[in-house]
Amino acid sequence: MRHRRNHHIARIVRVALLLALVLPAAAFAQAGELDTSFSGDGKAMLNFSAGDDWVEAVAVQPDGRIVTAGAADGGKRFALARHNPNGTLDLSFGGDGRVTTNFSGGVDNALGLALQADGKIVAVGAAVGLGGRMALARYNTNGSLDSTFSGDGKILTNLTPGDDFALAVALQADGKIVVAGGTEGLGGRVALVRYDADGSIDSTFSRDGKVATNFTSRFDYATSIELQGDGKIVVAGTADSTRRSARFAVARYDADGTLDATFGGDGKVMTNLTVWFDGAYGLAVQPSDGKIIAVGWADHMMGLVRYEPDGTLDPTFAGGMVLTDFTQGADYASAVELQADGKIVVAGPAHYFGGNSTFALARYTASGALDSTFSGDGKVRTNFTPGRDRAFALALQPADGKIVAAGSAGDQGGRFALARYLGN
Repeated sequence: MRHRRNHHIARIVRVALLLALVLPAAAFAQAGELDTSFSGDGKAMLNFSAGDDWVEAVAVQPDGRIVTAGAADGGKRFALARHNPNGTLDLSFGGDGRVTTNFSGGVDNALGLALQADGKIVAVGAAVGLGGRMALARYNTNGSLDSTFSGDGKILTNLTPGDDFALAVALQADGKIVVAGGTEGLGGRVALVRYDADGSIDSTFSRDGKVATNFTSRFDYATSIELQGDGKIVVAGTADSTRRSARFAVARYDADGTLDATFGGDGKVMTNLTVWFDGAYGLAVQPSDGKIIAVGWADHMMGLVRYEPDGTLDPTFAGGMVLTDFTQGADYASAVELQADGKIVVAGPAHYFGGNSTFALARYTASGALDSTFSGDGKVRTNFTPGRDRAFALALQPADGKIVAAGSAGDQGGRFALARYLGN
C-alpha cells in the first residue's frame, strides 16, 4: 500500500516538472513584470537629438501601435514617435518612426496627446519662443502635418500677454478639441480652450472659446483633463503652485464652459493631502459611478484622492486620500489609468531628484489598498540607465490590458523611454 502511494506521489512530481518545462514562462508571469515580448526585455529607448529628449504623453492605437509625444533637443521642438506592438520603431511614421515640429525659434514642448477615431494624432503644448502661447498640431496617420487643420496643421493661441500653455487635451465625440493648461498673464489661472474639428476656436464655448478660472490669487493651472459621459469637462491641477501651501485643484464645467455648481458648490474643489506642497498631475473618471480620481505630488509621496461626483471626498477610498512612498527621496504620481476590473494604476518617478531615479508604478484596489497581486506588494521600480530615469505618462492597451509607461532615460543626452508591463 505504501509502495503504491509513493509511486503515485512520484508520478505527480514528474508531471509537475514536465509542465514546468513545457509551459511558456508567461503562464507563471505576474502582473507588474516587464513584458519581454516588447523589445526583448520590456524596455525601449529612442534618441531624436544629441540633446535631451523626453516623453510627456503616450497613447495606444486600436491596432496596438504606441504613440509618444514630448520634446526633442532640450525642448526646442515637438517630438512624436510611434512604436510597433513588439517595440520596434514604426517606419511608416515619419519615415523612421519619428517626427519633429517647430513652432517658434525658442522652446516648443509637446505636453499632451490624443488619438482621433480616424487615426489622426493631436498633440498640444507650449510655444515659449513666441511670448508664450498654447500650441497645437494635428498629424495624419503617417506623421505628416494635417493641412485640413488650420491650413498647415499647426495652431498658436494667445490668451494673455504673458505665458500661456496647454498641458492636456481631450476629444469630444463630435470632433471638437478641448485643451487645458494655464495662463500667466491674468495672475495665473486654469485655462481651457475649445476648438472645432478644423482648428478654429469654438465660439459656442463660453462665448469666445476660452475660459480662465481662478482658484487662488496666485498661480493656478491644470495639468489633466477628462470628459464625462454626459459631456461635462473635468480638469485637475495645482492651486497656489508657487507656494509650499499648494493644493490639489479640481474643477468641473458644463459642456458650454460654465462652472458646474453641483460640484463643490461652485464648480471647484481644493484639497490638502499634507502640510506641504501638494499638486495634481493626473486624472481619471470612473465610468461606472462618476467618481473622480486625481493623483500627483504629496510632500514627496505619491498622492491619490478620490472624490464623489459632487466633489466631496469618497470615504470608501481609504477615507478619500492615499499616500505611497517608494523611497526616502521625492516620489510622485504623474499619471493614472483605470483597469476594466476597477483597479487603479499609477505611474511616476521614484527619487526624482536623485542620481538614480527610476520609473515607479503602483496598482491599487478599488478601495485604495495596494494590490498585492501586482509584483507582490503593489509597487514596481524600473531602471533604464544608471542615471535619472523618470516616468511621466501612462496608458493601458485596450486589447490585453498591458501597461505602457513612458518618460525619460538618463541625464545628458536623455532619451525617450518606454516600458511595457503585464497587466493581468
